[in-house]
Amino acid sequence: MSLSPPAAAPARAAPEAAPFDTSVADDARVRADQAALLQGNVTSLMMGNAAATSIAVLMLGGGAARWALWPWVALQAANITFNGWAGWRVRRRPATPRNAQRRLKAAAVASTISGLLWALGVAVLWRPGDFESQLLLIFLVTGMSATALYSLNAHLPAFYGFFFPTVLGVLAATLTEWSLRGLAVDIMATAYIVTSWRFAARLNRVLDDSLRRRYQVETLAADLRLQKDLAEQASRSKSRFLAAASHDLRQPVHALSLFVGALAQRPLEDESRRLVGHVQAAVDSMGAMFNALLDVSQLDAGMVPVQEHVLALRPVLQRIAAGEGALAQRKGLRLRLNAPELAVRSDPVLLERVLRNLVANAVHYTDRGGVLVSARLRGGAVQLRVIDTGVGIAPRRQAEVFQEFVQLHNPERDRAKGLGLGLAIVRRLVDLLGVPLALRSVPGRGTSFTLRLPAAPLDAVEPQAAPQPAAAPAAAAPGDLVLVIDDDAGIRAAMAELLAGWGLRVITAAGMAELRPRLMELTVAPRMAICDYRLRGDEDGLAVAAQLRTLFNDDLPIVLITGDTAGDGLREAAASGHLLLHKPVTPQALRGAMAAALAAHNGGDSG
Repeated sequence: MSLSPPAAAPARAAPEAAPFDTSVADDARVRADQAALLQGNVTSLMMGNAAATSIAVLMLGGGAARWALWPWVALQAANITFNGWAGWRVRRRPATPRNAQRRLKAAAVASTISGLLWALGVAVLWRPGDFESQLLLIFLVTGMSATALYSLNAHLPAFYGFFFPTVLGVLAATLTEWSLRGLAVDIMATAYIVTSWRFAARLNRVLDDSLRRRYQVETLAADLRLQKDLAEQASRSKSRFLAAASHDLRQPVHALSLFVGALAQRPLEDESRRLVGHVQAAVDSMGAMFNALLDVSQLDAGMVPVQEHVLALRPVLQRIAAGEGALAQRKGLRLRLNAPELAVRSDPVLLERVLRNLVANAVHYTDRGGVLVSARLRGGAVQLRVIDTGVGIAPRRQAEVFQEFVQLHNPERDRAKGLGLGLAIVRRLVDLLGVPLALRSVPGRGTSFTLRLPAAPLDAVEPQAAPQPAAAPAAAAPGDLVLVIDDDAGIRAAMAELLAGWGLRVITAAGMAELRPRLMELTVAPRMAICDYRLRGDEDGLAVAAQLRTLFNDDLPIVLITGDTAGDGLREAAASGHLLLHKPVTPQALRGAMAAALAAHNGGDSG
């Protein structure tokens, strides 16, 4: 399967007027959009399938029967070749309402054939009793099915046609081995099937609704009031969807991060450890993207406080120039700083983040010339400018660059170039600081961002205390009991594997009702509890933490883990006083948080 996101549907002429309610014409246009999304992925799907087949043969083909392996490879090659030829035939013929239904059926058939071939491949490549090779095959199949979730969710029959044969092939293979490990894999596979099935249906509904809503907005564009109401409603729907989708996406990524951490603890061959390292790098990259989304959510939720101080501007600019200078030098750019000794009144941390984002953005989008950062005193204010000789921005598109996920010079959505959130975060931060921001740009000649900061006297600069190295916090000792409360079976299994690898005893439960009977059987008190913030029904992590502290006399360190990005959930979790982590959590971050929670608890005891 392809490792790239769905391609954007090609632009079409504005549709004819239609009634507000969904009509037959709207259905046809939505089908055309769905077909266009699938058509845009033909090349990447073909290349991804070829790459996955090659990896499977190279890594796992040595233990397969030759009489079965090579016919399967030949079938895969024929399938890839045919799909490539079919995609080449229609590459210049866009999907239309007339041909959309036929192309969607063809996509469903092609995906089903591919899924059946991979189910056959699992049977051919599966090595009974070789848990390491089985894990590699499971990782490969899981990665392809997760990619199919994003590449094929525009048309559920196409996704189901690939997903169910492939994943059920793995489930059938594990059922042939009656062991505790096989049972654990079966449970996780079943949870993965149910979660992916529901999430694919949700993504498809949201996509379908958004496409239909777009046509409704186009139809009602003549009525400005209705257009405004629909735009606001679409914005709220997007926010709800992003919050729900972010939470649901963080769940499997969080579980995957923990599983990879648990796997890395096992003795592995060099090649297997190299592959695990690649998986870990991919998980870390996804975590960085989720953290950028979390920054936006925290700013929107009003959770970022402003602490104004009088600070010297030049040291801040020198740190930023030193940090971004390496990339500028690699690109052959000149990063210049022209800033006399000036002082401003602002939040040092937030201001430095604004300036760092602006300078990084300038270096990123400049290929020739250089970047100038200048500051001067004008009219009782410090005018600070970041000027580059980069690609520039057309006047009609300058407002767009401050919107989320907008990258004017990255139409292919290359993830290596970021998410398009840097300037969106800058806009929120300058609004929070109350600092005016001006943009001037000429396409092909460069861009200038200008800030006006309140000036302050140099003798009023407040000295910044140097950070003192913190003592290493005490970690949980081998044999300590840790409670894990999470309503996701996959995360519970991953957490148990990881913590057990650290030598800890673990009790997992989906909620307090399941946990309470097991607590009654304990002969020793738990050392700490790790609890998901959002649980089933009306129960949440705060309620569970309160009950646990009641049972253990307010004497239990708690670590809360949340995948929420909605404002209310973030504020409530942050205000709880418990140590809070945001999914996906790396094993290193989890271990550090556990140690910090224990250190804080021990410090409270000693004080």
